[in-house]
Amino acid sequence: MLKNKIRVLTLKLLLPRGRQYQHEAGIEVRWNKYFVKSGEKNLCVLQRSVLDSAKGIIILSHSYLAEAKKFYLTRGHAQMYLDQGFEVVIFDFNGFGESPFVDFDYCGDLTAVADFIQKSNPGKPVFGHGVSFGASHTITYGTAADNVFQRIIIENCLDSNLSYYRKRNIKLHFMMLSLMKIFPAVNKDHNYINGIKNLKNIKRALFIYNTDDDLTTIKMGEQLCEACNVTASMEIFSGQHLQAFQKNPDKYTEKVISFLLNI
Repeated sequence: MLKNKIRVLTLKLLLPRGRQYQHEAGIEVRWNKYFVKSGEKNLCVLQRSVLDSAKGIIILSHSYLAEAKKFYLTRGHAQMYLDQGFEVVIFDFNGFGESPFVDFDYCGDLTAVADFIQKSNPGKPVFGHGVSFGASHTITYGTAADNVFQRIIIENCLDSNLSYYRKRNIKLHFMMLSLMKIFPAVNKDHNYINGIKNLKNIKRALFIYNTDDDLTTIKMGEQLCEACNVTASMEIFSGQHLQAFQKNPDKYTEKVISFLLNI
């Protein structure tokens, strides 16, 4: 009981947006909605295809916003992939959207969803696309020897989660530094430059950054791209943080689809 209270308080302190989700059933029309169970977790998933034979399955991992999985529905990414012939999977990390909070193992959430998708669709190519918060966990998942992604798109990813707190909340930044001294393992998977050096199975990676983003900077993207241990490329779009698709829909679509299909 006490442990759970401490975990919930920590969630409120470090990731307060996770509890601010407002459901909109209307935007989920025509999507297949279900829950993937993993241990104590029930992860909310939406899945859809508009073709009998899709070009592949794309799993979208959401940013750190109260919107959670709605990010991809309201901002157009999901429809873009559907229009281009992909089967689309979006989900809520635990503690976000409709996935109840259990722990901070967000890579474990992606693992559970990706494993379920791969087992349910044997033989279909599976790709990963994460934005910001979701991008960081896509990298961490990509270091697992049994990850199922063939290619990944890493959009607006930090170099380390410490950079987020340094920019957004200096008090939390120093709190995290203190925690790391007491518990060295607390931040072991959150240096994404180290993580990108150890990708497994993945053949190619695409990095997407924005000209006017002062949180996940172009320099961070360049460092990640340079450190990546698989064939990597980087595309820079106009706009601020999270605005690459909205500000550049045609160019964005051409670049990501060409990347995924090796055109």
